[in-house]
Amino acid sequence: MKKNQKEYKFIKVYSTPKQGEIAIIKSILDSQGISYYIKGENFGILYGAANGLSSMDVMVRDDHSEEARELLKEFIKPS
Repeated sequence: MKKNQKEYKFIKVYSTPKQGEIAIIKSILDSQGISYYIKGENFGILYGAANGLSSMDVMVRDDHSEEARELLKEFIKPS
C-alpha cells in the first residue's frame, strides 16, 4: 500500500439470490458513486441457471454503508 493511501473495510448491506435485484442495486450504487462489490456474483455467471440457488452479498465501503442502506431501503426489509 502506498504512503497516505487509506485502506477501507467493506461490509455487507444486503444479500439476495436474485440477479435482477443485483442489477438494479448496482445501478443505484453506481449512480451515486458508492464503492461496492458483489460477493458471490461470479457463481451465478459460472453456473447460469443458478439464479436463486446461491446468495450474493452487496458489500460497500464502511464509510458509505449508511448512505447505501438509505438508498436501498426499498430492498432491505427488517427481519
